Amino acid sequence: MLATLLLSVAVTAAPLPFDAFDVAQLSGSWSDSVNTNSVCEEARHFTRMQLSDDHQRLAIFNDRTWKSKLGETNRFAATVVAETEHSLTLRYDNETRRNAAGKLVEWQLIIVAPGVYRWRETGWPEGKVNGVVGIRCSP
Repeated sequence: MLATLLLSVAVTAAPLPFDAFDVAQLSGSWSDSVNTNSVCEEARHFTRMQLSDDHQRLAIFNDRTWKSKLGETNRFAATVVAETEHSLTLRYDNETRRNAAGKLVEWQLIIVAPGVYRWRETGWPEGKVNGVVGIRCSP
């Protein structure tokens, strides 16, 4: 419930620059989970993110090769197409997927609480997020 409320606020807020606190929050080691298992164990997959100083690009570095719809790699890069106080709207490099309107898919990375993020495709209904919960494991 709290995550939904925070997500609604982040998505409907007037466009503001990505908060300095949230920029600092992106640092460190992150792990994703879709269940209640511990996400910060050494055997887990870890990610680091780096937002450019001008907030135009986000680089995502994985500690191992990752298979996705964008291919098989350990690094993803994206252009920041919009930002609010607690979210970045991204278009991944080499994106070919299209939404129902025929536009390239864009994703929102939303900081819903300190050390917690959620993803949502911008074409989804308001409040809908995917099953992944990102947890910050170390600074």
